[in-house]
Amino acid sequence: MITINNLSKYFGAQTLFENANLKVNKGERLGLVGRNGHGKSTLLKMITGEEHCADGEIVIPRNYKIGFLKQTLVFSQKNVLEECALSLPEEEKDSTWKAEKILSGLGFTESMFLQKPEELSGGFQVRLNLAKLLVQKQNMLLLDEPNNYLDITSVRWLSDFLRAYTGEIILITHDRSFMNSVVTHIAGIHRYKIKKISGDTTKYYDSISNEEEIKEKTRANKEKKIKQTKAPIKKF
Repeated sequence: MITINNLSKYFGAQTLFENANLKVNKGERLGLVGRNGHGKSTLLKMITGEEHCADGEIVIPRNYKIGFLKQTLVFSQKNVLEECALSLPEEEKDSTWKAEKILSGLGFTESMFLQKPEELSGGFQVRLNLAKLLVQKQNMLLLDEPNNYLDITSVRWLSDFLRAYTGEIILITHDRSFMNSVVTHIAGIHRYKIKKISGDTTKYYDSISNEEEIKEKTRANKEKKIKQTKAPIKKF
């Protein structure tokens, strides 16, 4: 479980968050949405400590393990299977079948298990990075576009895997169909705050649309009252 209290973050004159709050409860799979450049990836980096907030705090329980899908590709083992198995928990180092199962789900064939990671295509190197994360035992997964470079079959496998995941998840993806198939909640970055609802992206965007409509009506009514108040003053 993670709690974000009164979070603020700025890049020069640009404001990403201002007194934003969010709580991710046990077992929740959260889809993080918002316009490009509004701070989705930055929020994940702040949770991992790669970025720092200007104000506020991110409270993470002691011994709470967070796995983050990194974009950098660094490999050290002689073949794909050994590279993936390297990320298995210490007590499961001999359970290479778990690495094989996840690699297969992400589209690797048995013959590819013995390839050097550096010989893979760029897309399969990204898949290997994802596989290394999924074999770990983490309390929370932070996934930034995990379905990039996956074919339809692998996307379906990943969707099933994440739905069965017992920990917490924060997911960023431009594929709304994939997100809706995985998440239990949506957290949207809007007007420098984070709004969280139970449900999928359709429910979230309907909620935002209704809020904006109410704000616009309130603004229009306020302007109308101001004009009505000023009219007699101007007349006399």
